[in-house]
Amino acid sequence: MTQPLTSFWPIFAAKSDGHDVVSQKGRPLRNGPTAAQLDRTPNAHGQCDYYRLIAPDDPKHVDWRKKLGGMLLRELGGRAHQDKWQQTILWAFPENYRLYEHIKTKADGHAKTPKNLKNHSGGGHDRQDAYLYGYPQGPRKRYRSPADFFPHLLWLCTDEASDYQNCTCKMCSPVQLDVDKPAAPPEPAAAHRSPPVALPPPAVSPPAPAALHPTPLPPPRGSEQLADRRYGQPMCRTGEVVWFFRPKTSAWGLGLVLRRWLAKDAPPSKAYLVQPLSHPFDAAAPELVTADQHLKPWLAWSAPSCTYPYLQQHPQLTYEHVDWNALLSGRYGEGVPDVDASIMAAKAIDTTYTLFERIKAVPAPSGEDRHYNGIYLGAEKIWRGDPVRIRLGVTGTDLLVITDIVERITTNSTQPQPGAQPTPSSQIYMTGDIYSYSTLPAPDPTHLPTSPSATDPNIPIRMREDMAWRNRTLVPTTQTLAYWRLIATASRIEMPDIKGRWYETSLLFEESFLKAVKNKEGGNGIWMNARGDAGGVGKCVGSMCSERVAAFGNAVPKGTVLVDGLEPPTSAGARGPVSEMQGLDLSGAAAQEHFSIDDFMNVEHLDDGDGVDFGGHFEF
Repeated sequence: MTQPLTSFWPIFAAKSDGHDVVSQKGRPLRNGPTAAQLDRTPNAHGQCDYYRLIAPDDPKHVDWRKKLGGMLLRELGGRAHQDKWQQTILWAFPENYRLYEHIKTKADGHAKTPKNLKNHSGGGHDRQDAYLYGYPQGPRKRYRSPADFFPHLLWLCTDEASDYQNCTCKMCSPVQLDVDKPAAPPEPAAAHRSPPVALPPPAVSPPAPAALHPTPLPPPRGSEQLADRRYGQPMCRTGEVVWFFRPKTSAWGLGLVLRRWLAKDAPPSKAYLVQPLSHPFDAAAPELVTADQHLKPWLAWSAPSCTYPYLQQHPQLTYEHVDWNALLSGRYGEGVPDVDASIMAAKAIDTTYTLFERIKAVPAPSGEDRHYNGIYLGAEKIWRGDPVRIRLGVTGTDLLVITDIVERITTNSTQPQPGAQPTPSSQIYMTGDIYSYSTLPAPDPTHLPTSPSATDPNIPIRMREDMAWRNRTLVPTTQTLAYWRLIATASRIEMPDIKGRWYETSLLFEESFLKAVKNKEGGNGIWMNARGDAGGVGKCVGSMCSERVAAFGNAVPKGTVLVDGLEPPTSAGARGPVSEMQGLDLSGAAAQEHFSIDDFMNVEHLDDGDGVDFGGHFEF
């Protein structure tokens, strides 16, 4: 980052709640000016009205950070550092906070200054035509001046509990008793706070260790679960819905992972047997996928609309309620039944769940608690010990590391009719520790701050390895060190608040991550769909299926079987049984394949690993 030539003392904020994408009404929304607001095209009269991103070395950007740095040092350092109040600068806005300027021009192209507004490039008044975006409640919650943002910045630097009720900014506390009176810096404040910021000289120390102690990870109960905990193992799992590449048509389709294995090469190669999803009258053969890059999780992309206008006009129809015979006969117009069936089937499966591998059952009030080692949640298979994305929190980017999966069975003893049997009800929740993505300033790559989570054995190795990979780019490029910060232990999260599995940025979103860091957009991965988003239902419990294959109904052939484990299929001997691979289309596409789903969805981001169809889902 280019800094002003004048000598300034840098000061750092050690955490951020900023978010570049927020969820509103179950849909992602870019947390900044819209595409229309960023458009600099003049109108019919030659006038322009647009927003521009202010670069870090722009005088206005520097001016904001000088004011914030001075106020922060004055509040936290007191008069002991009074001589540096005017020479301190906030090194960077908290992550995912970005400054934009509203530009209006006359027909001759010259900037038009609004009334009672001094448009300045450095110094001057706090009120100006610049806006700081990033507040986690969306783009309408933006800060108009350094004075507006300072209470929130101070809260970020001092409140270790991250309790928004303790923040006095206009966004967190809309009711202000005296909105124009600047916060007075009481002298004893510095003596009673332990702020996670660096005071001059510019030597940055990490936050004081939290009093929280992570919960030990539950031991894996089998070799497959152990493999899924390791970094770099097969990304997709048996029983999951995935997008898979079909070489014969150069298309992506939706399918069920029937089995997976590691070929005994050196190093071992990965292979998957995938059953395409389709309508009840299709008998597509399973297909072989031999590379992780040819598979994507269901939640990584947003499904396109159906091809039949009839289905588009009746979005309430589910897979089981479609008259597929009539659709195939052409009664409802033209379309591609294979595509629409796979999309509708995947949406239906997204709202199901199946518990598996019960560990124990213990008495509970009015019933019992049944503990399980795993759950098929929507399209995904989740083990105890897995990190999952959760809906809770303001930003919605925190992770839960699951230590237990519990089904609470409660029996209603009050029955309306004598002699009636008690009616049991089921409630599923997960317990575990919650982690938040955090950063520490690392201005000197040769003397890095100590990350609290770098070697913690109670943080899944996948999370640690992925963060080490990210830091190899973040430290030299952004002078920050990222880590997973433990913010809550033994937390109970209800099943509807689970978004889905967490995936390594280094394995699924590498190109997107590098691009985001280059563009100074943060380093916490790419937005992904959550369970329930595809069908527009949002948070939901969904329907329980006693067996995983039952969730797929008629979308897969009758007799479909899932094969657990990582052992490769066996070859048939001369007099042995029929080969396990009989009927498999080794070319990667079914013999009667005739459509390309790419014709109906945006897959421009396939090559760079992006995890979302930005063109169809963001509101710009």
